[in-house]
Amino acid sequence: MPADTVPDASDSSSPIAFHQPALPDIDGFLADARAIIESGWLSEGRYVRRLERTLVAWTGMDEVIAVSNCSGGLIAALAALELEPGGEVILPGFTFLATWEAILWAGLEPVVADVDERALLDPDSAAAAATSRTVAILAVHMAGSPAPTHRLREVAHRIGVPLLVDAAHGLGATRAGRPAGIEADVQVYSLGATKQAATGEAGAVGVHDPALAERVRLFKHQGRLPGELDPTGIGLNLRLPELEAALALRQIEGLPAQLERRAAVHDRYAAAVAGLPLRLSGPLADERSAHKDQLVWVDDPSRRAPIRTALTAAGIETRGYYEPAIPDLAAFRGRIASAERSRSLAARSFAIPIHARMSDADVERVATTLASAAACP
Repeated sequence: MPADTVPDASDSSSPIAFHQPALPDIDGFLADARAIIESGWLSEGRYVRRLERTLVAWTGMDEVIAVSNCSGGLIAALAALELEPGGEVILPGFTFLATWEAILWAGLEPVVADVDERALLDPDSAAAAATSRTVAILAVHMAGSPAPTHRLREVAHRIGVPLLVDAAHGLGATRAGRPAGIEADVQVYSLGATKQAATGEAGAVGVHDPALAERVRLFKHQGRLPGELDPTGIGLNLRLPELEAALALRQIEGLPAQLERRAAVHDRYAAAVAGLPLRLSGPLADERSAHKDQLVWVDDPSRRAPIRTALTAAGIETRGYYEPAIPDLAAFRGRIASAERSRSLAARSFAIPIHARMSDADVERVATTLASAAACP
């Protein structure tokens, strides 16, 4: 477990932050930084290549291309698929706005389909949203829980389009012992500051098709081969600095301990609120969640504000979560095929702390405060 993880510390008076990254041993990272500086190679060097090989092992994708952030990775993936301009891309109505924005940046039209009760893209809703203009399905691993890509793969195959996954929350998640989303054509990961393997900003695009991997690499280098000035297409500068890659490698070393601790925190919360009128995000029996966030859905939307107020009074930071839903964003552009459950979940959701720097006392304070507030009429 990283050096700054404190499961046994206790201080009932300290505020509990919504998120605090567990960072690696400083001496090891400084040794990496020294090696990078002394090499004179600051971007897209041996640390980036090591990171890509490491992520292949973690994700099960055949090739992984490191990029500077997940949003850019989504745009690169959509562009590299060479989809029909203006074609429709199906996405869930409950997700972070970056999923929707990437579709627009790629010159495509978002089509909102609905989610299931776990806020994951519903395969039946996705199938019903498809038209002759559909060019892709873009699912999302939500709060660390795997999207049902085994079923979405069947839908995508039936209508003849690729399946992508916004896997920003998914690194470390599994289903049936396999990395989450491995059935997809493309997955795009985040190693951003709030993720379970946190750096400042970093991302990665995982693919199975070597030709697609090459097109993603071209896109991240502004549509050109490294060293060439004449591009073969349009792209962006999504190159990853070596220092970011070095930090990401150190963070991934600590990821198993992160996942174990987060799962233990989730289990304590679940035990505390069993039988109460709310529901937590979390894994099914054959899944391992990455527990990027801990979502709470209250049964009665009117109870959300009082529960959050009680948590705030106890020094516990909470966050709203994906409200408004995608089709209700002020800047929304696209087509709404179905969004009833997405809107319902958005109106009933918030998130509570779940991270490896929480002490056992912190976890207990959140669990008991949440349970007490939820039990009030």
